[in-house]
Amino acid sequence: MGTFSEDRWRWDFKWRRNLFDHENDLAVNFMEDITSISIQRYVKDNMMWKAESTGVYSTKSAYRIMLNTNASATDVRNFKLIWKMKIPPRATVFTWRLLKDRLPTKGNLLRRNVIFQDVGCPLCGQVQEEVGHLFLNCQRTMPLWWESMTWIQAVGPLPAVPASHLTLFCEGFGANINHSRWCGWWVALTSTIWQHRNNLIFQGKQFDSSKVMEEAMFLAWSWLKSREKGFNTSFNHWSSNIKEYFG
Repeated sequence: MGTFSEDRWRWDFKWRRNLFDHENDLAVNFMEDITSISIQRYVKDNMMWKAESTGVYSTKSAYRIMLNTNASATDVRNFKLIWKMKIPPRATVFTWRLLKDRLPTKGNLLRRNVIFQDVGCPLCGQVQEEVGHLFLNCQRTMPLWWESMTWIQAVGPLPAVPASHLTLFCEGFGANINHSRWCGWWVALTSTIWQHRNNLIFQGKQFDSSKVMEEAMFLAWSWLKSREKGFNTSFNHWSSNIKEYFG
Protein backbone atom coordinates (compact mmCIF):
# COMPACT_ATOMS: atom_id res chain seq x y z
CA MET A 1 0.00 0.00 0.00
CA GLY A 2 2.99 2.28 -0.38
CA THR A 3 6.77 2.56 -0.62
CA PHE A 4 9.71 4.10 1.19
CA SER A 5 11.29 7.05 -0.60
CA GLU A 6 14.41 8.48 1.04
CA ASP A 7 13.44 6.73 4.27
CA ARG A 8 10.00 8.38 4.24
CA TRP A 9 6.88 6.31 3.76
CA ARG A 10 4.50 7.36 1.02
CA TRP A 11 1.02 5.83 0.84
CA ASP A 12 -0.31 4.54 -2.49
CA PHE A 13 -3.74 2.99 -2.02
CA LYS A 14 -5.36 0.96 -4.77
CA TRP A 15 -8.98 0.19 -3.99
CA ARG A 16 -10.43 -3.14 -5.12
CA ARG A 17 -13.47 -1.37 -6.51
CA ASN A 18 -14.70 2.15 -7.16
CA LEU A 19 -15.92 3.84 -4.01
CA PHE A 20 -19.60 4.66 -3.58
CA ASP A 21 -20.46 8.33 -3.11
CA HIS A 22 -21.16 7.88 0.59
CA GLU A 23 -17.70 6.29 1.05
CA ASN A 24 -15.64 9.17 -0.38
CA ASP A 25 -15.68 11.24 2.81
CA LEU A 26 -14.75 8.15 4.82
CA ALA A 27 -11.77 7.54 2.56
CA VAL A 28 -10.60 11.15 2.87
CA ASN A 29 -10.88 11.05 6.66
CA PHE A 30 -9.02 7.76 6.72
CA MET A 31 -6.15 9.19 4.66
CA GLU A 32 -5.91 12.22 6.93
CA ASP A 33 -5.68 9.95 9.97
CA ILE A 34 -2.93 7.68 8.65
CA THR A 35 -0.88 10.48 7.08
CA SER A 36 -0.09 11.81 10.55
CA ILE A 37 1.38 8.44 11.61
CA SER A 38 5.14 8.08 11.29
CA ILE A 39 6.17 4.69 9.89
CA GLN A 40 9.79 3.84 10.74
CA ARG A 41 11.65 1.67 8.30
CA TYR A 42 13.82 -0.33 10.72
CA VAL A 43 11.47 -0.62 13.70
CA LYS A 44 9.28 -3.70 14.08
CA ASP A 45 5.54 -3.12 14.46
CA ASN A 46 3.72 -4.19 17.61
CA MET A 47 -0.03 -4.46 18.04
CA MET A 48 -1.59 -2.78 21.08
CA TRP A 49 -5.25 -2.42 22.10
CA LYS A 50 -5.48 0.98 23.80
CA ALA A 51 -8.88 0.34 25.33
CA GLU A 52 -7.26 -2.08 27.81
CA SER A 53 -4.39 -1.17 30.12
CA THR A 54 -2.77 -4.51 29.29
CA GLY A 55 -2.73 -3.67 25.59
CA VAL A 56 -4.59 -6.91 24.83
CA TYR A 57 -7.91 -6.87 22.95
CA SER A 58 -11.10 -7.91 24.74
CA THR A 59 -14.64 -8.08 23.39
CA LYS A 60 -15.95 -6.43 26.55
CA SER A 61 -13.86 -3.29 26.07
CA ALA A 62 -14.77 -3.10 22.36
CA TYR A 63 -18.47 -3.36 23.19
CA ARG A 64 -18.05 -0.66 25.85
CA ILE A 65 -16.47 1.68 23.30
CA MET A 66 -19.28 1.07 20.81
CA LEU A 67 -21.94 1.82 23.40
CA ASN A 68 -20.24 5.01 24.55
CA THR A 69 -19.71 6.41 21.06
CA ASN A 70 -22.68 5.26 19.01
CA ALA A 71 -25.64 4.78 21.32
CA SER A 72 -27.89 7.29 23.04
CA ALA A 73 -29.11 6.82 26.60
CA THR A 74 -32.42 5.52 25.23
CA ASP A 75 -30.64 3.00 23.01
CA VAL A 76 -28.52 1.71 25.90
CA ARG A 77 -31.60 1.31 28.08
CA ASN A 78 -33.54 -0.47 25.34
CA PHE A 79 -30.68 -2.83 24.49
CA LYS A 80 -30.24 -3.80 28.13
CA LEU A 81 -33.98 -4.37 28.31
CA ILE A 82 -34.32 -6.63 25.27
CA TRP A 83 -31.40 -8.87 26.25
CA LYS A 84 -33.09 -9.49 29.63
CA MET A 85 -36.56 -10.18 28.22
CA LYS A 86 -38.06 -13.65 28.56
CA ILE A 87 -38.22 -14.30 24.84
CA PRO A 88 -36.30 -16.68 22.54
CA PRO A 89 -32.81 -15.54 21.41
CA ARG A 90 -33.99 -15.34 17.81
CA ALA A 91 -36.67 -12.83 18.81
CA THR A 92 -34.12 -10.83 20.79
CA VAL A 93 -31.78 -10.60 17.79
CA PHE A 94 -34.70 -9.59 15.55
CA THR A 95 -35.62 -6.78 17.97
CA TRP A 96 -32.01 -5.59 18.11
CA ARG A 97 -31.86 -5.49 14.30
CA LEU A 98 -35.16 -3.60 14.15
CA LEU A 99 -34.04 -0.96 16.66
CA LYS A 100 -30.68 -0.57 14.88
CA ASP A 101 -32.46 -0.36 11.50
CA ARG A 102 -30.57 -3.39 10.21
CA LEU A 103 -33.51 -5.29 8.71
CA PRO A 104 -33.41 -5.66 4.90
CA THR A 105 -36.25 -3.29 4.13
CA LYS A 106 -36.38 -1.90 0.61
CA GLY A 107 -35.07 1.42 1.90
CA ASN A 108 -32.04 -0.20 3.52
CA LEU A 109 -31.32 -2.36 0.47
CA LEU A 110 -31.58 0.67 -1.79
CA ARG A 111 -28.97 2.49 0.32
CA ARG A 112 -26.71 -0.53 -0.27
CA ASN A 113 -27.12 -0.12 -4.02
CA VAL A 114 -29.64 -2.94 -4.48
CA ILE A 115 -31.89 -1.67 -7.25
CA PHE A 116 -35.67 -2.17 -7.13
CA GLN A 117 -38.31 -1.34 -9.68
CA ASP A 118 -40.71 -0.69 -6.83
CA VAL A 119 -39.34 0.63 -3.51
CA GLY A 120 -42.79 1.23 -2.06
CA CYS A 121 -44.16 -0.35 1.08
CA PRO A 122 -45.40 -3.85 0.10
CA LEU A 123 -48.44 -3.42 2.35
CA CYS A 124 -49.81 -0.05 1.20
CA GLY A 125 -47.53 1.02 -1.68
CA GLN A 126 -47.82 4.68 -0.71
CA VAL A 127 -44.31 5.50 0.57
CA GLN A 128 -40.82 3.96 0.49
CA GLU A 129 -40.52 0.99 2.81
CA GLU A 130 -38.64 1.96 6.00
CA VAL A 131 -38.84 0.32 9.44
CA GLY A 132 -40.71 3.23 11.02
CA HIS A 133 -43.40 3.15 8.36
CA LEU A 134 -43.70 -0.62 7.90
CA PHE A 135 -44.04 -1.57 11.57
CA LEU A 136 -45.65 1.51 13.09
CA ASN A 137 -47.25 3.96 10.67
CA CYS A 138 -48.54 1.96 7.72
CA GLN A 139 -52.32 2.03 7.36
CA ARG A 140 -52.23 -1.79 7.47
CA THR A 141 -50.24 -2.07 10.73
CA MET A 142 -51.10 1.00 12.78
CA PRO A 143 -54.62 -0.31 13.66
CA LEU A 144 -52.94 -3.35 15.28
CA TRP A 145 -51.26 -1.05 17.81
CA TRP A 146 -54.48 0.86 18.38
CA GLU A 147 -56.28 -2.40 19.12
CA SER A 148 -53.55 -3.29 21.62
CA MET A 149 -54.01 0.03 23.39
CA THR A 150 -57.71 -0.65 23.93
CA TRP A 151 -56.75 -3.49 26.28
CA ILE A 152 -55.84 -0.91 28.92
CA GLN A 153 -57.90 1.95 27.46
CA ALA A 154 -54.76 3.88 26.50
CA VAL A 155 -55.16 6.84 24.13
CA GLY A 156 -52.92 9.35 22.44
CA PRO A 157 -50.47 9.55 19.54
CA LEU A 158 -47.73 6.95 19.05
CA PRO A 159 -44.07 7.72 18.27
CA ALA A 160 -42.86 7.21 14.72
CA VAL A 161 -39.43 5.98 15.87
CA PRO A 162 -39.17 2.26 16.86
CA ALA A 163 -36.99 2.89 19.95
CA SER A 164 -39.43 5.45 21.39
CA HIS A 165 -42.38 3.27 20.40
CA LEU A 166 -40.91 0.30 22.28
CA THR A 167 -40.21 2.45 25.34
CA LEU A 168 -43.80 3.67 25.44
CA PHE A 169 -45.19 0.13 25.30
CA CYS A 170 -42.71 -1.26 27.81
CA GLU A 171 -43.61 1.52 30.23
CA GLY A 172 -47.26 0.59 29.79
CA PHE A 173 -48.26 4.14 28.83
CA GLY A 174 -47.55 5.16 32.41
CA ALA A 175 -50.15 2.78 33.83
CA ASN A 176 -49.57 0.38 36.74
CA ILE A 177 -49.51 -2.81 34.67
CA ASN A 178 -47.30 -5.80 33.88
CA HIS A 179 -44.54 -4.08 31.93
CA SER A 180 -42.60 -7.22 30.99
CA ARG A 181 -45.64 -8.66 29.20
CA TRP A 182 -46.11 -5.44 27.24
CA CYS A 183 -42.47 -5.56 26.13
CA GLY A 184 -42.98 -9.16 25.01
CA TRP A 185 -46.13 -8.19 23.17
CA TRP A 186 -44.29 -5.45 21.26
CA VAL A 187 -41.71 -7.98 20.06
CA ALA A 188 -44.37 -10.59 19.23
CA LEU A 189 -46.37 -8.16 17.10
CA THR A 190 -43.40 -6.65 15.24
CA SER A 191 -41.89 -10.05 14.49
CA THR A 192 -45.25 -11.34 13.21
CA ILE A 193 -45.66 -8.27 10.99
CA TRP A 194 -42.21 -8.95 9.54
CA GLN A 195 -43.03 -12.61 8.93
CA HIS A 196 -46.25 -11.80 7.09
CA ARG A 197 -44.52 -9.05 5.13
CA ASN A 198 -41.99 -11.63 3.93
CA ASN A 199 -44.77 -14.12 3.11
CA LEU A 200 -46.38 -11.44 0.96
CA ILE A 201 -43.16 -10.62 -0.93
CA PHE A 202 -41.69 -14.08 -1.38
CA GLN A 203 -44.77 -16.32 -1.44
CA GLY A 204 -47.47 -13.99 -2.68
CA LYS A 205 -49.66 -14.56 0.39
CA GLN A 206 -52.21 -11.90 1.26
CA PHE A 207 -51.44 -9.66 4.26
CA ASP A 208 -54.40 -10.20 6.59
CA SER A 209 -54.28 -7.87 9.60
CA SER A 210 -56.67 -9.97 11.66
CA LYS A 211 -54.53 -13.08 11.08
CA VAL A 212 -51.40 -11.12 12.03
CA MET A 213 -53.06 -10.11 15.30
CA GLU A 214 -54.16 -13.66 16.03
CA GLU A 215 -50.72 -15.17 15.35
CA ALA A 216 -48.97 -12.46 17.37
CA MET A 217 -51.24 -13.23 20.33
CA PHE A 218 -50.45 -16.92 20.05
CA LEU A 219 -46.73 -16.17 19.86
CA ALA A 220 -46.85 -13.96 22.96
CA TRP A 221 -48.82 -16.64 24.81
CA SER A 222 -46.34 -19.37 23.83
CA TRP A 223 -43.46 -17.31 25.22
CA LEU A 224 -45.31 -16.78 28.49
CA LYS A 225 -46.19 -20.47 28.64
CA SER A 226 -42.59 -21.61 28.27
CA ARG A 227 -40.71 -18.85 30.06
CA GLU A 228 -42.88 -17.30 32.79
CA LYS A 229 -42.94 -19.32 35.98
CA GLY A 230 -46.41 -20.31 37.13
CA PHE A 231 -48.12 -19.37 33.88
CA ASN A 232 -50.27 -22.34 32.86
CA THR A 233 -53.32 -20.68 31.30
CA SER A 234 -54.74 -22.17 28.11
CA PHE A 235 -54.57 -20.05 24.98
CA ASN A 236 -58.36 -19.92 24.57
CA HIS A 237 -58.85 -18.60 28.10
CA TRP A 238 -55.91 -16.21 27.78
CA SER A 239 -57.01 -14.74 24.45
CA SER A 240 -60.61 -14.41 25.63
CA ASN A 241 -59.47 -12.46 28.68
CA ILE A 242 -56.59 -10.56 27.08
CA LYS A 243 -57.35 -7.30 28.89
CA GLU A 244 -57.02 -9.02 32.26
CA TYR A 245 -53.62 -10.51 31.47
CA PHE A 246 -52.16 -7.30 30.10
CA GLY A 247 -53.71 -5.04 32.69
